[in-house]
Amino acid sequence: MKIKNKIISLLSVIMLILITAIIAVLGLPCLVLPRKYTAKLINFWSKIMLSFFKNFDGLDWVVEGANNIPKGPFVVASKHQSVWDTIFFTAFFSDAAMVLKRIIIMIPFYGLHAIKAKMIWLDRKGHSKALKKLIKQGKNCKKENRPIVIFPEGTRSKVGQKNDYKPGVTALYKFLNIPCVPVALNSGVYWETKGLKRNKGKIIVKFIEPIKPGLDREKFEEKLEIAIESETKILIDRSN
Repeated sequence: MKIKNKIISLLSVIMLILITAIIAVLGLPCLVLPRKYTAKLINFWSKIMLSFFKNFDGLDWVVEGANNIPKGPFVVASKHQSVWDTIFFTAFFSDAAMVLKRIIIMIPFYGLHAIKAKMIWLDRKGHSKALKKLIKQGKNCKKENRPIVIFPEGTRSKVGQKNDYKPGVTALYKFLNIPCVPVALNSGVYWETKGLKRNKGKIIVKFIEPIKPGLDREKFEEKLEIAIESETKILIDRSN
């Protein structure tokens, strides 16, 4: 049974890579068209991926608290437990501005599309310079009414684990003066945190009540962490 599961997992990874490569290559003409077409391509690819995970791996998902998503520009601050999370948000929102590591632009073809779609690149080693660039790009997204999605911990965390929250989310909240929507999820229960191994089940993504603009740094960070971590624990407990 273990060998069978490993073979299925390997085939799933190969299919994932092939689908991504095919869509990225076929979508190259979008790079010379207005940005919106590349955004639609990424949204389409993400939906295809979620459908693939559901039908091939038995990995479904459900959204709770969608009524907490405000109108107009806002920041989504989400728990990050697996690769699935990034794919989900670009599928759920038609034109999400994901805050990503700069290394993503090195991925063949996909990196070109992500640049064209004006995703937000964050250089962790850039410190204050990186934060200034983050804020500048965030302001452009605000003007375009695009939701900005950031993972406050900056990296994936294992189930039950909490990493230090980085200053990027606070900078966006403070300088853009827009609501921040905390998001809890339990994707790590079904998708290996540092890999591509997947198990059958239903991932829950919960949008929590928005944090209105105007709080000082300490109050905002405290409220954000409590909201994300407490709700994530509840979702993980519900998975057991």
